[in-house]
Amino acid sequence: MRQSNKREPLSRERILRAALGVVDSEGLEAISMRRVGQELGVEAMSLYNHVANKAAILDGLFEIVLAEMPAATKAATWQVALRDNARALRLVLRAHPHTLPLFATRPAVTPASIIHVEAALELLRKAGFSADEALCTLQVMVAFVVGHTVAGYSPTRPEEESRPAYEQLSKQDFPRVHELVAVLARHDIEKEFEFGLEAMLAGLEARLTRRKASRKE
Repeated sequence: MRQSNKREPLSRERILRAALGVVDSEGLEAISMRRVGQELGVEAMSLYNHVANKAAILDGLFEIVLAEMPAATKAATWQVALRDNARALRLVLRAHPHTLPLFATRPAVTPASIIHVEAALELLRKAGFSADEALCTLQVMVAFVVGHTVAGYSPTRPEEESRPAYEQLSKQDFPRVHELVAVLARHDIEKEFEFGLEAMLAGLEARLTRRKASRKE
């Protein structure tokens, strides 16, 4: 029986999936219209029927990584919902660490990305935060999740790595830093993330409670 050589037609989603595969294996700097075309077995010019340029691919990568976040379930409180969202974002970023620079430097642009922004703002507004407070909360929370994930999971080349030799420092001049030598050996970066997340949520709750109380006075 003769096998069909019919190629799957190009689409925006197929292009973005191919681009994500390139990024996952080769890094963000490898992305170009030509490289994505090679991955798909087509000329780069064919891509322009579905994506306008490289920037559109980068915006799409932002989108499809967020699309891997599990669907939000109804939470008992805004704190639980925000905590779940932060953890879910961290998980997909850890799954695609080469995309971290996108989340550190680019805003959500496509409707499929902005829908996550809309949902978070709606959650915060219903909780009682003002529009400005909701924006600040979202921005700071995302910055914490992305920044902490960059610090812990951003890929590095072996020749770029540098590890501090704390144990070689003077104990007299750096007594507290010397204490870290033993602590770091058993330090859990995920517990550190949870520590920071809980501290942020506690601070936000306290701020909201104070503002609501001041309104009643």
